[in-house]
Amino acid sequence: MATSKPVLCGPCQIGNNNTEADIWCYNCDEGLCSTCSGHHKRFKGTLNHKTISITSYKPSTKTIKTECDKHGQQLNLYCPSHLMPCCDECISVNHSNCTGIKSLANIIENTKIEKSKESVEEDINSILDLLNQMINNKTTNIQTGEQKCEGIKKSMIKIRQTINKQLDKLEEKLCQEIDRIWNQEKLAAIDFISEIKEKRKNLKEMSKHLHAVVIHTPKLQSFLGVHQIEQQVHQCQRYVDDLEYDDRTNLFNIKMKQNDELEKVLSKLEQ
Repeated sequence: MATSKPVLCGPCQIGNNNTEADIWCYNCDEGLCSTCSGHHKRFKGTLNHKTISITSYKPSTKTIKTECDKHGQQLNLYCPSHLMPCCDECISVNHSNCTGIKSLANIIENTKIEKSKESVEEDINSILDLLNQMINNKTTNIQTGEQKCEGIKKSMIKIRQTINKQLDKLEEKLCQEIDRIWNQEKLAAIDFISEIKEKRKNLKEMSKHLHAVVIHTPKLQSFLGVHQIEQQVHQCQRYVDDLEYDDRTNLFNIKMKQNDELEKVLSKLEQ
């Protein structure tokens, strides 16, 4: 069994009796001992419930609340204007001017969870593709920068050999400046990559959780779970959209502009 602690029988716990469960009922969302499961199978209202052996039961990776976080009431209504499940108090306080308020049960009944999951998964994959491309571009950019920096340093060595040892100090100064600028740009690029990788990690975790919430989970929790993940995905989409105006996505370039006085000295040496 996936849990470290034994699952207790829900009905027995109501009677202050901690009996280990033998089966798990997904409809009731609780464990049942052998005695209670016998009653459960014979009762007309529960005989068609979906059950599984407690040894095969794997709890959801994350509990999906069916109550309002603000008011603690059951989520039983749905606002189509804000695409949000609501409780009675939410409607009266925050959605009093919204039209088309519907029963959450009816929305869930008419919603194809698998189709919603596929849509959210497509959004996740689309964002992951964009983030992967940005990481690849920045990684290539770093490699190119490394090569250019090495080329610049070799050029400075040749200049030093051409105009004599008096340029030792100038070479040292220029190397330090090159390293300073490069380290500054490189660290900024690495930090940006780390930020994108963190977003990518979060999206992959959303994708895993998206699969988990629709497997062996009541439809209400599946709907709410997909909805919550969809909101998180929309936040990631806004993050990616904002990157279009973020200067950090621009590819930097390392160049060296030779000093005019140095050009004059080299010209004289070549005469």
